[in-house]
Amino acid sequence: MKRKLSIGASDFRNIIEANAYFVDKSLLIKEVIEASGDILLLPRPRRFGKTMNLSMLRYFFDLSMPENKKLYKDLKIWQEKEIMQHCCRYPVIFMSFKDVKANSWEETFDYIKIEIAKIFEEHYYLYESDIIRDFEKKYFYKVLTREANKSEFATSINKLSEYLYRYHKERVVILIDEYDTPIHSAYGEFYDDVISFMRNLLSGAYKDNSYLYKGVITGILRVSKESIFSGLN
Repeated sequence: MKRKLSIGASDFRNIIEANAYFVDKSLLIKEVIEASGDILLLPRPRRFGKTMNLSMLRYFFDLSMPENKKLYKDLKIWQEKEIMQHCCRYPVIFMSFKDVKANSWEETFDYIKIEIAKIFEEHYYLYESDIIRDFEKKYFYKVLTREANKSEFATSINKLSEYLYRYHKERVVILIDEYDTPIHSAYGEFYDDVISFMRNLLSGAYKDNSYLYKGVITGILRVSKESIFSGLN
């Protein structure tokens, strides 16, 4: 079958299944797994393939989609037998802030709540299980229905990773795309509000999280200009 160009596409599975041209960056998976640190920040310019790479990582790690292992059979990573043992093995939290663009902190926070609630909805089976206790289900439902307060949302990814670990007995992969989009919108207006919340959210998700296997964050801002990662190594 003749290959085709897939202009503007950023979903790894769609591109592979469509037999579209794909620049093989699959050895990034090996770099992530073999990295000495549990958390990797990948700041790159726009249109550099950040979302595509994160999508590739998501489909590789996610245990809820074991059928996706076949997506990698014609790529370089397939030859890495030890690395392929990690394929479709871990619970994954994947979220993107690319659409979180607003003119006020209140509206920005509303968008963030929607994105986090979507992640909880994706893992709704946890709510229906006996793994999480009754008081935890109340918290889960508050986040799911976007009725939780700011501090509860700031700790939500940390809490969700704990629930996933207890359910699956595997540590969690946390992938966050375009973490800095809300920050761009906030410059000169409500910057302090966004920085405060994002710092707490990311620190809760990544710093000293014993349920974390690997974390990858993408964005375009230089780390040296932001105090957002001051709580992380």
